[in-house]
Amino acid sequence: MGSFINSQSDNEICEALNKRFSDDVNPKDPQGRTYLDELRDFVQHTEHLFDGNHYLHRVFHRLAVSVTGGTSVPKDPASRNRWLFLLHGNLPQAVEKAIRDQLTAILSPFDQVNNPAGGVAYVTFATVHVKTSTGLQFELFDKNSSKPSISVDANNKSYCTVILECNTDQPLAYNPQEKDPPQKQGGETDIPYSVPKAPKKSTATKPSAKKSAKKKKSVKKSSTKKKKAASKKTRAKRARKRKSRR
Repeated sequence: MGSFINSQSDNEICEALNKRFSDDVNPKDPQGRTYLDELRDFVQHTEHLFDGNHYLHRVFHRLAVSVTGGTSVPKDPASRNRWLFLLHGNLPQAVEKAIRDQLTAILSPFDQVNNPAGGVAYVTFATVHVKTSTGLQFELFDKNSSKPSISVDANNKSYCTVILECNTDQPLAYNPQEKDPPQKQGGETDIPYSVPKAPKKSTATKPSAKKSAKKKKSVKKSSTKKKKAASKKTRAKRARKRKSRR
């Protein structure tokens, strides 16, 4: 949300998160998992992204670049600064807690009774300009609940909606001191495929100086031998001619 709600920057943020939490199969995943299932495995077995030890602005940056090939979101630096600054401890405490709780539930193991959100196929993210029930500038739908809202689409797939509601349609606060990208935290592990693969190095090797020298020497010897052989033939031919004249 780098400008007024709902802005181009808002859309870029939501698009990146929608992709990261989608049911699209990641073509780079060797197990053929969806982006969401891949992220679930990462959170459940490698790194809990939404516990109290992780800053939201850093987690968002990592989630975004994991599907953009390293490009920061939003593209506009000023808008990105505003969004990172908001997530960097400037949301109402109840909103930040609700974000952590809802996303933790979605990424945790499925339980029909205690955690049905753990089995949804995908998640959609949105920002809307609406009068919040608390009267504060921000609120997470629904009323900062810790439980995600679950729906079923036309294809009978279950999904969650994570909606950040804004009571004031105005630019977010800007902080020139905000680091972009956010500083790394200890214990971080690369989210699957967040780092683009380095280009393969050419397997062709240049001949060493020694081999090159040997080759030149061999060519030189061959040339000398040919010259000597040609010289011998010429002398023999001349000798035969002198003999025939006698």
